[in-house]
Amino acid sequence: MSPRSVLLALALALAAGCAPRLPGRAAPLTSSVTVGGSTVRILYWPEDAGEARRVSAALRVALPRTARWGALERPVTITIHPSHAALEEAVRHPGYPWLRAWARYATIDLQAPSTWSFLGASRQKLEELLTHELAHCVMYQLAATDMDWSLKGIPLWFREGLASQTAAQGYRRGTLEDLWRYYRRGLPGAGDGDGEPDPGAVARAARGRVVNGDPLDDAEQLYQDRSDVVYGAAHHAFGFLLARYGEEAAHALLARMHAGASFATAFKATYGIEEGELVSDFRRYVVWEGWRR
Repeated sequence: MSPRSVLLALALALAAGCAPRLPGRAAPLTSSVTVGGSTVRILYWPEDAGEARRVSAALRVALPRTARWGALERPVTITIHPSHAALEEAVRHPGYPWLRAWARYATIDLQAPSTWSFLGASRQKLEELLTHELAHCVMYQLAATDMDWSLKGIPLWFREGLASQTAAQGYRRGTLEDLWRYYRRGLPGAGDGDGEPDPGAVARAARGRVVNGDPLDDAEQLYQDRSDVVYGAAHHAFGFLLARYGEEAAHALLARMHAGASFATAFKATYGIEEGELVSDFRRYVVWEGWRR
């Protein structure tokens, strides 16, 4: 067996070892899908064979969508969990009722699609979610190694924005007007946000100073309870970045990180401005209604 094969076998064994085991439960099974040089392994239990087949079919749609950024450098293992509670336990993030999956460098924990709702997940929703999560894995692998991917300092708006744009989830994220209304409602005394606030208050909102929290600068704090606003801001901010600088610049940013730079250093070298300046430009674009013109 080659050194690479040994490493892959060890990775799969570790993934199996981390999966929940119940007394008397059969050993997990595996299957795999390879598309365009990217390989994804599916880890599941015999009773979830139908779930694994659905995931396998969806991967054949999702993997080509993530190829715009590049191929996976390492195989990714998807572990199918039988319930939402099992997913939260596996990823150690309790209190996230909307969570359906969690991606890391080379793993994705997935709630069984049939349990997402009373009728289960539609084919489109499953394909979208797997595209989103695989985009995270591709980004982490292109930007870092398995030892330092979590230390690069990639902000939430960039991580989620890239994944949401790749999965074409804009229709789920609300409009720029929705984001504008969020900022307006965050002004002191704004009420429903439909009136004309004091110009000074609007100027403060353009700097992220709103009482309900800024979904760009305060994303980590808002993530659990206002994921709708955080994901919407991330989707539109990443779209703003692509519209201004193009997709090739984003590829260059990831390459600079893979060569050793932090996100902040790579961002400045790629775009010529600090990441905070880009965020401020986007926030002003939203608050001062530049999107209406």
